[in-house]
Amino acid sequence: MEPAASSPTPAPQPKPAPAPKAAPFSAIEVERVRAAGGPFPGSIRQSDNPEDLEALLAGRYAYAHLADDFDPVPPPADLVFAAVCNDKYAPGLEALLLSLQRQYPGLDNRFLIFHDQGLSAFTRTRLAALYPRLEFLDRDPEAYDVAMSDHYNHRKIGHLGYLTLEALTLEDPSWIVVLDTDLLILGDISALWRGTRIKAVPDIGHRPYAIDADVTGRPVINSGVLSLPRAERGPEARERMERILATIDATTDPALDRFADQKFWNLYLAERDVELLPQTYNMNKMLLEWDYPEEVGAVRILHLTGPKPWYGFLSDDLLEGEDRQRYRRGLNRFKMSFSLWTQSYVSAIMAARTRQFRAEEGAALEALRGSAAGRPVVLIGNGPSLRETDMSAFAGYESVVFNWFVNHDDFDTIRPDHLVLPSHMLFGGWHTTTPELPREFLDALTRHTHRPTLWTSFYFKPYLETLEELRGYEIRYFLFEKPFKRRIAKTGWAPLDLTSALVDSNTGVLTAGVPMALHMGASAIVLVGCDSNYESAAGSYFYESDQHASKTTRPADLIATWQEDGAGPFGYSVVRRELDRRGVPFLDATVGGRLDMLDRISIDEARALGGDAGR
Repeated sequence: MEPAASSPTPAPQPKPAPAPKAAPFSAIEVERVRAAGGPFPGSIRQSDNPEDLEALLAGRYAYAHLADDFDPVPPPADLVFAAVCNDKYAPGLEALLLSLQRQYPGLDNRFLIFHDQGLSAFTRTRLAALYPRLEFLDRDPEAYDVAMSDHYNHRKIGHLGYLTLEALTLEDPSWIVVLDTDLLILGDISALWRGTRIKAVPDIGHRPYAIDADVTGRPVINSGVLSLPRAERGPEARERMERILATIDATTDPALDRFADQKFWNLYLAERDVELLPQTYNMNKMLLEWDYPEEVGAVRILHLTGPKPWYGFLSDDLLEGEDRQRYRRGLNRFKMSFSLWTQSYVSAIMAARTRQFRAEEGAALEALRGSAAGRPVVLIGNGPSLRETDMSAFAGYESVVFNWFVNHDDFDTIRPDHLVLPSHMLFGGWHTTTPELPREFLDALTRHTHRPTLWTSFYFKPYLETLEELRGYEIRYFLFEKPFKRRIAKTGWAPLDLTSALVDSNTGVLTAGVPMALHMGASAIVLVGCDSNYESAAGSYFYESDQHASKTTRPADLIATWQEDGAGPFGYSVVRRELDRRGVPFLDATVGGRLDMLDRISIDEARALGGDAGR
């Protein structure tokens, strides 16, 4: 039987030619789209909004204007800034304030913050410490009875954005400059308080040109930057506001409907005398990066619309899945804008927080300097080896314990000098805006008669000062917080300076304990209970896991950190090297510990070391 003939192999299909890339923006390319009657392969980018293209083809468009103005004038004393903020946007407000202060040293203008219950008392305290002229005005955004849709801007902002309308009701200031909290000031903005007319800037970004709204016959303005002179505020302005609000839901225009409060401002300002300022004073990051990257030097106000650069360190509780996805895309798509914001903010907030920290805590830290000179300091971890450790061996030491050591049955016998709370998890997580120590922790601490000095991050100071349970405790602080903390596994170095920002060394023993011991003048630093052999986030402690009533690191991350070549052991090696350079012995008395990079001593040797110090 003859074999069946095999089917012929089909010829490979030719691959379709890749779509041509969008042409770089230029005015002439816009005109080519108009001449062609619409986009064509290789034409400039367009938005997904059909009304944008319709306006272009109908001739209802204008190009972005950029200007160079070199006659700076600081804001007059009776000018007032205003913004709307919640916890999610607080880092943006910090960056805005710091960039204003950098541009106008000695700035002392009132700054009104309209908010609802989404701006926590903790966040307000932190903001006021940064700029004491802030005034927080609690308002109910639901008083603005405007329908919300499923547009992204409506979901993101909701009625909260309408609190900017409150500025229309305030009569006294010469100007009220309303600013979004995702703005960064990069130069002089005195154009906002020159002349007598309302100031606004056209909305350009998701498309590279301005368009006129059908319903107003005027360019769509972006409500992120508005400047209102005294003559445009007060009772008459309130009446106009209420009239527009009463008709806003019945007024439809695709160019405006997807916006929240921006729709109102476009309808309202259509009846007023408005001076449209150049894009220099409200440069959308999309317009800058995609269409005018060569004009970065002309930008006075950068507008970080869309995903925010601070999402990278914001509390997880404030972010949704969509926020995280948009942030990850934004990191790649808007590298220039994110870098400008981050460089400006991180350098400024670190300097501001360091000044504040040293002003408030410097004297107390200086009084502590050298307090343990000539004596060893023991850093007592929470490992299970403590169950087998005779803690009386450290009677002659300055003693430092950490976090949940409050669960130790012999707490009042050991009488630690210092209890350090370096873990952000104990308070609810990094950058939490509602820090709270677990009830179980406070109960365990306060049932002891002994009261050690408490230490924690300066970030949590406004919260701890409100706790009645801690009245009578001495509380000291160190500077350890995002976004300016560094990781030892990245840097391979740590300054170990208690008066400066600390480096994250994966354990509070290294992050805070070693700098404290050095600051106190330790003759030697001895570890005990630092087993460093984690098997899970909830186990590997001297107490039962159900007593660990705070957030914990993910088990996989914890185990990876403390494996033999992980970041945890690497941190100990780095600190050992630094202490060797300073001539301070770094010793490990942990029973069965695994920190092989340290010199090991027995409990009896540790006892002798403490006894020698006392003689």
